[in-house]
Amino acid sequence: RGKVVTQACLAVAANGDRDAIAILDVIESGNLSEPSGQVVTQLLGIITEWAEGSSLDEQLIAGSEPFDGVAALAITRRIAGALAIAHERSIAHGRLRPHNIVVSSGHEVRIAGFGIDRSFLGQDDSDAVRADIRGVGNLLFAMVTGMWPHGATDGLPSAPTNGHTVLPSTLRSGISGSLDALYLRTQDGTFSSMHEVIAAFSVGAAEASTPTTSAFSRLAAHPVQWQGRPESHSLRIRAVAIALACVIGMGWIGWQLLTHNFNKSDVPVAILASPLPSTSPSPSNSALNPAVEIAAVTDYDPFGDQTENPGQTALAVDGNVASAWSTVNYRHDDLAGKPGVGLLLDLGAPRPVSSVDLTFLQSGVSVSIFVSDSSAPDVTTAQLLGELKNAGTTAIIKSPRAISGRYVLVWLTQVPQTPDGKYAAGIAEITIGL
Repeated sequence: RGKVVTQACLAVAANGDRDAIAILDVIESGNLSEPSGQVVTQLLGIITEWAEGSSLDEQLIAGSEPFDGVAALAITRRIAGALAIAHERSIAHGRLRPHNIVVSSGHEVRIAGFGIDRSFLGQDDSDAVRADIRGVGNLLFAMVTGMWPHGATDGLPSAPTNGHTVLPSTLRSGISGSLDALYLRTQDGTFSSMHEVIAAFSVGAAEASTPTTSAFSRLAAHPVQWQGRPESHSLRIRAVAIALACVIGMGWIGWQLLTHNFNKSDVPVAILASPLPSTSPSPSNSALNPAVEIAAVTDYDPFGDQTENPGQTALAVDGNVASAWSTVNYRHDDLAGKPGVGLLLDLGAPRPVSSVDLTFLQSGVSVSIFVSDSSAPDVTTAQLLGELKNAGTTAIIKSPRAISGRYVLVWLTQVPQTPDGKYAAGIAEITIGL
């Protein structure tokens, strides 16, 4: 066992990433033997880098409340980033637990236990990368619930699973459905690399603040219907007759007023003939919010091959709904696991954007609108103007306050099925309002 641990420590010493707490040295300090002379245990001294801060389990136990979804996703994305670098160097952790995560007062996140924990205690999965992906999901679960999903560990109680995968939102209110979905995807084998986890968690951070149904309403399996005192058949007939008599009476009075009183009025004809208030339709949204001139439009696919039908982009802003830009075809509505694709509109200079009107080729598109001053916006940091799930063929996304920025990102996160069985989304027209 001592030789195995030594070799594991030497292997991970090559990982010089700042977010991984480094192993500085391994010292073989002798053997622990029984009186018979048989060697029972080889003593090792493992010297690691000193890291200021408190471990995640200490924070969860000491804190009165678990982390909110946004903060939890920010920390787990940082953990996933460190693990992605390690995986590129053929190094994996294999046994992530809350005590392995050290968070400093400056919110720096570092990982301990590389090469040590799995050597002594075993790996969580036969595939080390898969073990780390599941481990990141388990840490996310622990941060938002204060429980560990697979038995008690590090002082945290076990989540009441009853032999089934339990969702974080069933244990604590205020957790978004997108966070539930992210946790499940780390456990069911959806993600095959840590880079996929980072991309999905980046989008999840933007969606985690979406208001959700409280835990209490989810537990109400049977809706409550209130009914008044049952009425007899004769009572219902009497009520209908009285209501009908009232209607006839009021109608007769109104007719008398119209045919007699107005004709005998001494009001000057000029006043009676004065124009009535205008019945023309109210100003449209585009009239209230003047359209912004678009300087340029480009396709935006940062999580794919960097191209998404670039030759069609101008068709989305040419003023003709008969022409359109379309995504490439996908096999499923989730864009092959990418967080999204879309169009980046350059306004030429920072402008206060308050609304975006969209015309799609077909309904069923999920879209988010971001405003940024960067020509390569990050959806986790760009300002969200608004979003819409399962939109119709026309959609207006507004913000209660204008958001200033030079670039507007129309970010498609889910696309519908086309008549030929593929999955794609087309945008026929985009109008940006001040």
